[in-house]
Amino acid sequence: MTSKTNFHKFLTILTTLALTYSLNVIYSQDLSSYVRLSGEITNPNSDKITIRGNGYVKVIDVNTNGTFDDTLVIKEGNFTFYDTKESTAMYLAPGYRLDISLDGKEFDETLKYSGIGEKPNNFNASYFLFNEKNAIDSETYKKMENQEYFDYELKTHASLMKLLNESEIENEKFLENQADKFRFQMLNNLITKLGEDYFAGKTKGIITQYMDSEIDKIDFKDSVLFASNNDYRYFLSSYFVAGLTSGDLKTLELYNEELLEMQKKSIVTTLKRGISFYNMDKLDLYYQTYVKLAANDKDINRIKEKYDRIKTLKKGSPSPSFNYPDSSGKNISLESLKGKLVYVDVWATWCGPCKAQIPFLKQLEEKYREEDIAFVSLSIDQLKNISKWKDMIVDKELEGIQIIADKAWRSKFVTDYVIEGIPRFILIDKDGNLMDPMAPRPAVYKEGEMQLNEEIQKIFDENI
Repeated sequence: MTSKTNFHKFLTILTTLALTYSLNVIYSQDLSSYVRLSGEITNPNSDKITIRGNGYVKVIDVNTNGTFDDTLVIKEGNFTFYDTKESTAMYLAPGYRLDISLDGKEFDETLKYSGIGEKPNNFNASYFLFNEKNAIDSETYKKMENQEYFDYELKTHASLMKLLNESEIENEKFLENQADKFRFQMLNNLITKLGEDYFAGKTKGIITQYMDSEIDKIDFKDSVLFASNNDYRYFLSSYFVAGLTSGDLKTLELYNEELLEMQKKSIVTTLKRGISFYNMDKLDLYYQTYVKLAANDKDINRIKEKYDRIKTLKKGSPSPSFNYPDSSGKNISLESLKGKLVYVDVWATWCGPCKAQIPFLKQLEEKYREEDIAFVSLSIDQLKNISKWKDMIVDKELEGIQIIADKAWRSKFVTDYVIEGIPRFILIDKDGNLMDPMAPRPAVYKEGEMQLNEEIQKIFDENI
């Protein structure tokens, strides 16, 4: 009995050891083959988050207490984290074990990573904050001369590289990818802003020398880089479009048939973005080139509708109308405001840049309180969130005329004005005619801080 008992004990121990070893082997294999993401979101914007990149999409459920936990089987590379309202860049690799914490109301400011893979991802979070802090608004961008913008881009690039070099990240592949990203972002921005002048020989001195030097280093036919690097693709598309719109069709010689075919989608996307109020002088050329390169009639018809709407929104033409309820349920129409300048702010409660304009909008409202100017804030929040909109009106003591559209982004006033991003400001004259479909914002980013915009005040003063 004793020998049998000892044998059974030995067999049990042996089986346990074998099972433990097998589980350890499986676990160690699993550790290196997938990414585990877990975390907690305070004030979540949605009950789901999405990880997307390199053809991969993973939707992860967020529990009612804001926690989530899931695994991803992916290859190493760059991904994007979405929560339906906000997004951030992520760098993931098999073996990473990341715990994420953030507040949905202050997404970028509170985002933190801990665990295996934390350094590159905390760097990405810092990078997003850097961009937010150093971004220039559209009004400032339009006014910047070539040399001023060139200096801004080089300074930004140098700051980003300093941030990267001081990050203590040991992943060489990540460091190389980020360096390429920052380089092509800078070149893409320079070509987008200065490209037409550069191709036309209007840039001078250091700008031309620098652009020549950097562009000479680029392999325009690198299909491997094209497949793996978004910023390289964006640069090539911007380079192509800038050359095209400046009349320098020699740029086409840099593209072989295979790469041009690969790049069509990216070029078409760039052209589609170019069909906007920002490029009225090149609108027809952008549209005609888009039609030549677009893949199918459905895409062409969709962009033709946008093109036709933009063409009709000329200064002095009757403005598209609105008739939407205020917070008490009373409808306010554009026609009821005839005899006043109408300054429309299209915004939403979830839009950070929109909320950043509010203090300066209040200053304008106070300054011109006795004048015939109607300040209309049109929310495009979904109607299911109407209570949140009403609460913000009270909490932030919003003044002026506060109304909410009936179908969010699909509301007629929004589609009539081809609104694809907010905040968007529109100025309508006292007769209900369009003055500016892209009116200056209340505030601009200047000298390192937000300041009340002198341009919109000048327009008001000249027209009241």
